[in-house]
Amino acid sequence: MTARYITISDNIINDIDKGILLVDKRMPSLRQFTQLHNVSMTTANNCYQRLLDLGWLHAKPQIGYFITQPLNKQNTPIYPQFNAQVAKPKVGQFIDQGLRGPFYTAQLPAELLPQDILNRCLRRANQKVGSDLFAYPDYQGDMSLRTALADHFTQQHFPLTADHLVVTNGCIDAVRSAIEVTTNPGDTVAISSPCFNGLLNLLENMGRLVLEIPCYQSQLDLEQLESILKAKRISACLFSANHINPQGFCLSNQQKQRIAELAADYRVPVIEDDIYLELSYSNTTPLPIKYWDKSGWVLWCSSVSKTIAAGYRLGWCEPGRFFNAYLHLRSVQFFGVNNIVQHTVCEFINTGNYAKHLKKLTLTLAAHARQYHSLLRELLPKNTKISVAEGGMVIWLQLDNMDSQSVLNEALKKGISFRAGSEFTTLDYYQNCLRLNIGWPIVKNEKDSAEKQAQSLALREQLVLLCGLIRANVA
Repeated sequence: MTARYITISDNIINDIDKGILLVDKRMPSLRQFTQLHNVSMTTANNCYQRLLDLGWLHAKPQIGYFITQPLNKQNTPIYPQFNAQVAKPKVGQFIDQGLRGPFYTAQLPAELLPQDILNRCLRRANQKVGSDLFAYPDYQGDMSLRTALADHFTQQHFPLTADHLVVTNGCIDAVRSAIEVTTNPGDTVAISSPCFNGLLNLLENMGRLVLEIPCYQSQLDLEQLESILKAKRISACLFSANHINPQGFCLSNQQKQRIAELAADYRVPVIEDDIYLELSYSNTTPLPIKYWDKSGWVLWCSSVSKTIAAGYRLGWCEPGRFFNAYLHLRSVQFFGVNNIVQHTVCEFINTGNYAKHLKKLTLTLAAHARQYHSLLRELLPKNTKISVAEGGMVIWLQLDNMDSQSVLNEALKKGISFRAGSEFTTLDYYQNCLRLNIGWPIVKNEKDSAEKQAQSLALREQLVLLCGLIRANVA
């Protein structure tokens, strides 16, 4: 028998399709919904959550639920299939920090961060720490923070133990240490293709070679990966599985489980960069590869850089069977992480403010995704392929005959920057692709200050100008 909330939500979807319920129309409050349909609050919540997950509703914090339509999944980027070959990473074009505008780095504007609450947490943390603030930090990280993190993720059905976590200076720092304890200079590391350019730059800087595994139709080519593992062509893997940068999709749970099994079967470590884990548009946090790791071959790395503040430089790693080597490396190279930052984040988590912030933030990012998709579909040629992300804060564009590097060179003259597709590979692919950050709003909010509204409109004008440069490039 079909659950009541599914039947009701399917009827609502049909009414939206038929035009009986109009896009942007406000839905009844949950309390009103229970009375209209004679159902419990639990059924009403389940119904609205399903509509949110499927993309038929979006929520505006403290305002209500509004009807929308799922993003168009019919015209999404096509990814190449190829035989993996060992290559040396190459450093992408350097862009002066002053020219790295809102579309360039996957980052949030300060306005979306809970600055006042964080400042209060900082003051309380400073009072609680007392004289410990002046002591050297624990190499592994403050126990109170590790406990807060472990409890936080355990509540999201991903059980962690505080004793097994190591606090780091951000996610990329956690990944760097994981690479150091599992490989040597000259070793080959398997990565997915396309791959976040920051990881490619890191591997190049560390003297590692890479072997790109095709990732298409939201799936990593695991058949080819197993063949490579069987042939002992790699020393480690470096993958993201959730809201992957730059595509934005998640690998299926079946794929994640299989990657963990392959790591154990062939005794090859998998370093998991999971920095976007908690930025799911559906408010449902996916599980990492690490969840299926039964024998410690997965080193799971994450951070608050994308959720709270990049400037905090605070991340962590659960290094599995490599724990002793990982902690030893941290103790001789880094001497711990800033105490007051650790205690501030701990306070932010323990007061419940982190969970509240994430819920609000993911709804905002989902709204941004719709705003960007709508404008890009309106202004770019009809054959433009646009990724439909499940979370995170980037969009991947693909357009036949586009030279994204040429577009970038012209855009820089106008003060606009983005990531060209060629930065995400060691191979001759993705020249007709580009990546945009969608962390910044391009639609003004009437509740915002005049300054913020002007900022959103100015950013929209930049995106309109960029679309014009793209059209000129493919004409």
